[in-house]
Amino acid sequence: MSTKNRGVLSYIVLLLLFGIGLWQAQAGNIAFGAGLMAAAVAVLAVTAIKQTRIRRLEAQGINVYDERVWFVAGRAAYYTYVTYALGSALVVLLGSVWGPQVLVNPYNLIGISLSILVLLYIGFYYYFNAQS
Repeated sequence: MSTKNRGVLSYIVLLLLFGIGLWQAQAGNIAFGAGLMAAAVAVLAVTAIKQTRIRRLEAQGINVYDERVWFVAGRAAYYTYVTYALGSALVVLLGSVWGPQVLVNPYNLIGISLSILVLLYIGFYYYFNAQS
């Protein structure tokens, strides 16, 4: 996906998020709707500031997307995944042992989401590993 397509897609998602917020506000759930609309506007503002900064640096001749940036982003993604996986596993373990017995166990939901996350990671790892 090109950068231009990704930008258009992000604007569409933000527009949908703002629209859902507007719909929720009109339906009577004002706090949730206002939160969604505020989040959409905040993300749009932060994205505009970031794009302005990137354009300014590129005009100065600085490559903002060099190899070090991708290396750091990859390491951050890896450590984020590991932290989430280990934290979720710990919550599932502790919640399953000492958690209250409820009809819908939230710890089972965290366990299912953790397993989906692991399966997605394994699939993407082998996909990108086969391409390189």
